[in-house]
Amino acid sequence: MTVTPNLTSTTTRRHGHTVHSYLLTAPLAHPGTDPAGRTIDIFAREYVPDGGEDLPRLLFLQGGPGHGALRPTAPTREIGGWLGEALRHYRVILLDQRGTGRSTPVDAASPDALGPTPAARAEYLTHLRADSIVEDAELLRSALGSGPWSLLGQSFGGFCITTYLSRHPEGVREAFFTGGLPGYAHDPRTRADDIYRATYAKTAVRNERFHAQFPGVERTVRDICRHLDGADERLPTGERLTSRRFRMVGMDLGRTGGFDSLAYLLEDPFVSVHGEKRLRTPFLLGVCDRVRFADAPLYAVLHESIYAMGGATAWSAARVGETLPGFTDETDAGDRDAPVYLTGEHIRPWLFDEDPALRPWREVADLLAGKDDWTPLYNADVLSRTAEQGVRTAAAVYLDDMFVPFELSMETASHISGLRPHVTNRWEHNGLGVDGAGLFRTLRELALDH
Repeated sequence: MTVTPNLTSTTTRRHGHTVHSYLLTAPLAHPGTDPAGRTIDIFAREYVPDGGEDLPRLLFLQGGPGHGALRPTAPTREIGGWLGEALRHYRVILLDQRGTGRSTPVDAASPDALGPTPAARAEYLTHLRADSIVEDAELLRSALGSGPWSLLGQSFGGFCITTYLSRHPEGVREAFFTGGLPGYAHDPRTRADDIYRATYAKTAVRNERFHAQFPGVERTVRDICRHLDGADERLPTGERLTSRRFRMVGMDLGRTGGFDSLAYLLEDPFVSVHGEKRLRTPFLLGVCDRVRFADAPLYAVLHESIYAMGGATAWSAARVGETLPGFTDETDAGDRDAPVYLTGEHIRPWLFDEDPALRPWREVADLLAGKDDWTPLYNADVLSRTAEQGVRTAAAVYLDDMFVPFELSMETASHISGLRPHVTNRWEHNGLGVDGAGLFRTLRELALDH
């Protein structure tokens, strides 16, 4: 074990690579303005290929918010994808963003660990956004004595890269985005409402395509909603399943293979029990796996805050959704002329009552939704000089992206000087997980070909 100021490291061998594990002590409030001097732990793993001790470093920023970094388990799986391709050229660092994994994790079972009151817990969580994640990365880079490094960001990880380029372009050598160019990065007046209007529009299109590809599925969704509005069906976690929560399975509509996954879930949902119509246990298990947040409460609690700059989000997803046909909480599943859509990344306040893992966070989520003094996450002037800083950038932008709309991503791309977009409809939002090696290779070639 090696110990340096604020950094502890251990080394082992896994999957044919040298693996360094780092634990860094960081201030909760960057840049150390917290009178209480609170600190948190930041954890990261570095994979080093044999003979690659002098390779440049690449930092991977995970999607989310609220999910820990990749945990490689088999050379033929994770290391056979983008990670294996990256290890041909880099030492790769997998960072647990603050609040996730081993970086002082926020656990659904212990909200009191963040503070004695909802207000104290909400204040704590304001320090878990992209700006603080970037400062953690810079602390780690400094502690490792590393020069500018390369960045790979998936989804929310790309939002973090945009913040990184805005705040510390001197720390970046190359930046690769996959489905993660945030909308309106050039406009500090952006409201979360603008983002959600765009994502709802994309989600409606995905629903219509799903219905067209799988005839009968629209009727099945209506039947399930109508049944849940009148029957007491329980998830394996014990709580009643409502029709509005069931519709959250629509997250799958934005993933490669998601149409098929949902079609299989919906192909035979009902069973007759003593003449009574009930939902099958395998169906309820499948729904539960898709709509619960016990393993990642931060995703739900912080989701709207990733779009917040300046004013309050005020439960934007709920307010906007209630104005759009097909996305209101209360639907008339029997009215064939009124659409009933499955939903996507649209967190609504009732979820904190219906999901047992989120109930302790309801007051905290309300306070975050009401916060009206969020700091800016992006700097348009600095982004416009990215190329002048010597940073090479490339981005995979998906035409059919349900979570990060194509049009908004391309608008942001036009404001990051030198960025080279790779536009494709071959993959959905999760392209990095489906063809990671090919996608990473393409982005690297684009960034180097200046």
